[in-house]
Amino acid sequence: MVGVKRGKNRVTRREVVVGGGVALASAVAAPAILAATTAPLKIGLLNTFSGPSASTGEWNLSGMHVYLDQVKNTFAGRKVEILKEDDQFNPQVGLEKMRRFVEDEKVDLVTGIQGSNIALAVLNYVKQSKAFVLVSGAGTDALTWERVPYMFRSSISSWQLCHPFAEWIYDKLSHEMVVMSEDYAGGRDVAREIMEPYIAKGGKITKEVYVPTTVTDYSPYFTVVRSLNPKVVYDFSTGGAHAIRFVQQWAQSGIKAKLCGFAGFVDATTIEQQGRAALGVLSSTVYTDGIDNPVNKRFVAEYRAKTKEYPNLFSDYGYVSMQVIDAALKATDGDTSDKDKLAAAMAKVNLVAPRGPFRFDPVTHNPIQNVYICEEQEKNGRLVTAVIDTRKDVQAPPTKSG
Repeated sequence: MVGVKRGKNRVTRREVVVGGGVALASAVAAPAILAATTAPLKIGLLNTFSGPSASTGEWNLSGMHVYLDQVKNTFAGRKVEILKEDDQFNPQVGLEKMRRFVEDEKVDLVTGIQGSNIALAVLNYVKQSKAFVLVSGAGTDALTWERVPYMFRSSISSWQLCHPFAEWIYDKLSHEMVVMSEDYAGGRDVAREIMEPYIAKGGKITKEVYVPTTVTDYSPYFTVVRSLNPKVVYDFSTGGAHAIRFVQQWAQSGIKAKLCGFAGFVDATTIEQQGRAALGVLSSTVYTDGIDNPVNKRFVAEYRAKTKEYPNLFSDYGYVSMQVIDAALKATDGDTSDKDKLAAAMAKVNLVAPRGPFRFDPVTHNPIQNVYICEEQEKNGRLVTAVIDTRKDVQAPPTKSG
């Protein structure tokens, strides 16, 4: 958390998260007294920790802490320091914080970046500065096709979640649908990626409805949708408060269409507040707490012990980002000074995450992973995100025309 803006000779203070604790640290580092491969590993965490999307950043950080606890806060012999910054879901603020991490803090690498608007704002700077970045959130497809040597993504791409789901909706539900989305870079990206394959199969988009990210009352937009009497409505809302309000107000709207959405629209955390309004809602995702593998079972148990909640997609994002960095550093014996060596090691990461099998496309640096089609159901008195279909090893195309 940054205090006073710094001039040439001023020192900034911010939160340094170490093994679940928080300490205040100066931006001026102590003299290096350890070898590069045993010095503390400084990871800049750039994410949204304020405003309506604040919960997504906190869930991400909680997932990181679960993994860090498992490995005693050490990667390849190096103690891990997480330097946390709030981008406020504001592109200009995000760019300023990225510069601070790279130029002032001289972090070993940066992770986080939930908002696609933030990812796009920092993209050129990352290329120019040759910063090493592992995106653990933003799904904009621009990152897939940019070919930035030291940028990887451990979350998802819009293409990856939208294309399989669009084809599933056409095959299983309806040949016509309405598409709604929040009106910003990430939302427009998702809307395009859900429509293109749907139309390619012969489907018809009855109407596109774009909603400002500041909206809290969806009733005027639902009035438009209701007048169309659609069979299916696909919506993209950022997780947390946006998704909770949308689903609650949808249930009150009386619209009879089948509601579908992007990952995080309905999940283990949002449904606690969405309640029975979420029942029957469909979504595509890469994570749900019900995935049956030993890594996820341990993750769920330890996450619940730490937070008293079930983990969700954003929690998994945080956990997997730490898994990936740890695996890459093991391959370099903890060395982050040679970025080419680190990038080569990260490109070869192949592991089982809570979400299932995970590896990188060596060309795009995008993940190759399972995509799950899910429905919100009630089981044993609990609302759950139940997997009803699986598309294995989904890989985004290497070019936009692909």
